[in-house]
Amino acid sequence: MLSYASSFKRYDVLILFFILILIWQITHFIPLGPYSLPNLDDIVTHAGHHDSTDLTAGNATLGFQAIISVSAENRNDAHAWRQDGLIKAANRTGLFVHIPRQRDVTFKELKDLRDGKVDGDGKAVEDSPHPNEGQALAWLAHINTLQNIIDTNTTTALIIEDDADWDIAIRSETLPIASAVRSLTNASSQPELYPYGTDWDVLWLGHCGDIFGTTSPSTIQFSDPTVLATNLLRNVWIGTSYAAFPNHTRNVHYAGGPMCTFAYAVTLHGARKLKQWASTTGEAFDVKMHRGCVDGALTCLTATPEVMHHQRMLGAQALSNADMVGDDESEGDAGAGGEEGLRGSDGITLRGHRVFTHNIMHSARCNWDRGDEELVQCLPNEEEWERFQT
Repeated sequence: MLSYASSFKRYDVLILFFILILIWQITHFIPLGPYSLPNLDDIVTHAGHHDSTDLTAGNATLGFQAIISVSAENRNDAHAWRQDGLIKAANRTGLFVHIPRQRDVTFKELKDLRDGKVDGDGKAVEDSPHPNEGQALAWLAHINTLQNIIDTNTTTALIIEDDADWDIAIRSETLPIASAVRSLTNASSQPELYPYGTDWDVLWLGHCGDIFGTTSPSTIQFSDPTVLATNLLRNVWIGTSYAAFPNHTRNVHYAGGPMCTFAYAVTLHGARKLKQWASTTGEAFDVKMHRGCVDGALTCLTATPEVMHHQRMLGAQALSNADMVGDDESEGDAGAGGEEGLRGSDGITLRGHRVFTHNIMHSARCNWDRGDEELVQCLPNEEEWERFQT
């Protein structure tokens, strides 16, 4: 009898152990339909309810087969903040984002790339530009992400950088954008399956500026109440205003030459073309993609103003977004290398370090813990507007 009771208890312990393992798997990984990355060590947001029947551009992956973040940040680093903020923003807006571990880059691989000896595929090149370490690592991470999309036959994917930010209304913003893209490209694919169609290579949704004409027949302009008034918008890269079009409007158009890869979508054939194009030189990835759009090597569309921008933190150290607070009344050092008085909008700080996002009305990062009735803005002030080019 004692032996039977002892065996029964051991059996209970085993059942409990397997139940705990199952719970851990469910809470740490939620698959995104048919999309999967090989050899994953994923961090995945699990916000809201993933309705597999919602195939619109306003669903949890914004109408793409997957949203993938490019990030080399170590979340265990005491100063890490990008991924924490990304996950909080995704949870606030109900997005599902893959954050796959980037492959390790050897010292020799990085050195050869920076010295201009090899391209992104490791092939020898002549007279290649010499990227700095950050550009080289980012370039390799984007190439690796594109290769994963190709390997998994992912039809469409949105690639975002780990400091990307967006409006809390992102899922309503992408609906008219998808319709405009289909119209501009005369999409032949079913909208129920491909909200944006697939007759394009790159859809550049997060950038720091583009050149375009609002009266061009290749531009579709529509009212969007989530777009800031033009006096609060800036083409950051070029340093000009968006005064050419009415307040609270957005434009979808063929790209004139955007810069900064905060967020861009690719089709499967676009991923193949972009990887081949971007692997031929060691210059900064966004510069290479910019050239591909301008030269016609890639079929590129974009939205202006952008739907995503990166959040910038001022100060020498990057801290955890768990410490983000609204610092409406504080004055003095903003944590920007000794500069004082840098306070714009609602003065959002991250443990004393000023953070802001260009061209986004209600930042999901800044409002991750706020309801719709208590939203704040974290826009740059005039000095920051003039100071930063991205």
